[in-house]
Amino acid sequence: MIEFKNRLAVPLEVPSCQLEFDGKGRERIEAPPLSFSVPAKTKSYAVHFPFIIAVSKPDESASKKTEENIDSSVEEPVENVPEPDMFDLVGLRVTCLNRTFTIAFRKSESDSSNSNAGVSGDRQLPPSASVYQRSKHTVPKEDEQQLVVRLESVPAQPNLLVSFAASQSPMEEDANVPVHLSDGEIFTIPPFRLENDFGKSGMGEIERLQVLAVGLPGIPEETLFDTDALAAALEEEEDVLTETDSEEEEEEDFEELMECDGLPPLKMKVIAEGLNLKSINDKSKNKGEGSIVTFQMAATHDMGDQLANGGNVRIRFRYRGPSPNPATEIWRKREISLRIIRVKGPRISSLTFRSDLSFGSAYSELCKSLSMQQSSLGSLSKYESNNNRHLMMSRSRSFNSYTDLNSEVLGSTDETEYSILNRVGKDQGVHVSADEVVLLMAVANETNSTIILSNRKGLVGGFEGSPMPTVRVTSGVSVKIPVVIPRIDRIDENGEVADIAAELVARTALQWESEAIEGADGTEKIRRTGRVRIPSRCLREIIDEHKSFASRICKPPVSLRVSIAENVAHSEVSVSLGSAVQVDAEFSFQDWVPPEIVSKCKVILEFCCAEKQHGNTSSNAGRMPYVWCGQLRRTINFNEEDKSHRARIAFFQCGVFVVSACVKVSSFDSSGTEETWWAPHAKIVRVGEN
Repeated sequence: MIEFKNRLAVPLEVPSCQLEFDGKGRERIEAPPLSFSVPAKTKSYAVHFPFIIAVSKPDESASKKTEENIDSSVEEPVENVPEPDMFDLVGLRVTCLNRTFTIAFRKSESDSSNSNAGVSGDRQLPPSASVYQRSKHTVPKEDEQQLVVRLESVPAQPNLLVSFAASQSPMEEDANVPVHLSDGEIFTIPPFRLENDFGKSGMGEIERLQVLAVGLPGIPEETLFDTDALAAALEEEEDVLTETDSEEEEEEDFEELMECDGLPPLKMKVIAEGLNLKSINDKSKNKGEGSIVTFQMAATHDMGDQLANGGNVRIRFRYRGPSPNPATEIWRKREISLRIIRVKGPRISSLTFRSDLSFGSAYSELCKSLSMQQSSLGSLSKYESNNNRHLMMSRSRSFNSYTDLNSEVLGSTDETEYSILNRVGKDQGVHVSADEVVLLMAVANETNSTIILSNRKGLVGGFEGSPMPTVRVTSGVSVKIPVVIPRIDRIDENGEVADIAAELVARTALQWESEAIEGADGTEKIRRTGRVRIPSRCLREIIDEHKSFASRICKPPVSLRVSIAENVAHSEVSVSLGSAVQVDAEFSFQDWVPPEIVSKCKVILEFCCAEKQHGNTSSNAGRMPYVWCGQLRRTINFNEEDKSHRARIAFFQCGVFVVSACVKVSSFDSSGTEETWWAPHAKIVRVGEN
């Protein structure tokens, strides 16, 4: 029986404890290991250790020698020396605290004197009744080198508990929080409450807390929050989202960051305003706002199926308590798993260019009138056709040397880089040469609730007279929104060819927010928010397939200004029946058009008039509405200084008319293709009898 003493405040678990013997007969002793637990603050805890003594092996050499003596005729005296049946209990081999060590027993003075005296002494082992041959594999091995065990005491450590702010029950270790995300959505996870469980001791405060995002695609581990001021400052220097000062600008940067292409599909942000260790370590039950933390997760617009099986994203709370010495830190962690569930969200399903909706251009009436005017005039005269042919040959000769000098540069450059600049006069179509373009953008709401579309940079859509700051879209409905956006410059600020797809995506992106619906239990559901934009990959495929896309969305290659009655400022004039007015038009190429492209273009400036509203008087019957006096169209040479044209128009019918001019640009490299550019604003002429 051996007594143990435990001074610790907790029970001491001993998985294995075995007696250790010494002496010549130690291999005959079998002592099984025991496992027990010593209670806390115990001065005397007795444990009984049983052991078994086996019979010793017979001496084979002695038996052989005895047989030889029997066969021999000579009798020799044999002196048998008895083996001492003595053994010593030297200690205990203990396995505790993941370590194995030996507790040695001190020998008494009487034992040491007996060992020095020799084999004399009392017999401790009883004589064997029989002999049993033991196998070789049961032979005890030699003792290994004993290990030194050192026990260290540490202060009481904290235990962080995480729960939802609306619940009082802490979350389990294997808690799994679902996160419903669609492409471009920003999901706000319900806020968590952090508190420290001090246990029975009431000690062990949290001295430092770190919040990390683990398992994000492309970012194995990212520190989102740190209570250490120095470490947090270093993280802010590396984080793009903390460069702004205001919270609103930081929120905008977090949303706009997901607009870029090529980023990881997920991004996480922590909202820990006011989170402090004082509130977390507060022992009172009334926890303040200083223990609340909220997380937001944003998905890119091309997230798609990049996450396999919902991903393996986790929120890790890493904390430490008091340290036994300045060189030692004891860290613990608590993790919450997030299960990403892809759901449907709003999307931009189509985009339609509507030049007829350009304000003041009278696009529809003028296009119809121009078509009738061309059919009546027919083809160009033979003289004009021959003149154009000679003009083309003269242009080629005049710019032959310049083209030779730049052929190597243009030939060595990728065709896609210069495709925007070289498309002048090569795209069949009729456009308005205004600084803005009108689009009809169809937005389909595939969520389960009504959403509100907005735009932080301005209006969602509409026109100057009827703006649309927000648009409400019901669930399962697709709406078409008229959007007026500035045309895209073909050359950016750095002098390089602009990225049309990226610019168009940025100018048509919208924010959306779902309406919160009150549930059956009276609680309000979570509001879903996000951004909706044109799919970048799909848009780039359309641009590559349809080269005329640049002419529709980019700045026009020409500048055209029309004035009436020698007054540019007035957009509307009133004349009497039978009067005539002078119409002036001035044309020029934009500065970004390369000279070698201008030399290959054929330009025709043409006037046009259309009747917008009929008169109600009887004097209109049987009369021609108007008659042009002068040349309707003029072919302009690129090296001419005067690129203007004028004509007069007389009105013989009452009503409202629109007068404008268009520029027809065609390239010699693509025969049969003609671009038509109308003036941004048509002039209105009101004809009356007086």
